Amino acid sequence: MFEAVSETYENLTDINGRITRKQFWSTFLANYAVAFFALFISDTLYTIIIFPLIVINIIIGVKRAHDVGYGGWVILVPLFNFIVFISNSADENKWGPPVN
Repeated sequence: MFEAVSETYENLTDINGRITRKQFWSTFLANYAVAFFALFISDTLYTIIIFPLIVINIIIGVKRAHDVGYGGWVILVPLFNFIVFISNSADENKWGPPVN
């Protein structure tokens, strides 16, 4: 799991890329675990941490949508979000070759 999260963070600035389901869910859950523990430490720390984590989760959501062949805007559609986040694409698309 830590390898998937670190790989996702290494490529975070390239919003046109793709990420696998494992990378998406590992990073998503790690981000919310950090936010959860920050909430118990201090409200101020939570406030400082939550905004960057929200941006990171939006970026990985866009990259996950790219993996299945859709544009990043589809993360705005709630039910379609679920379909995008559980499906997988092994084919090359306009956002690049499949991620291994």
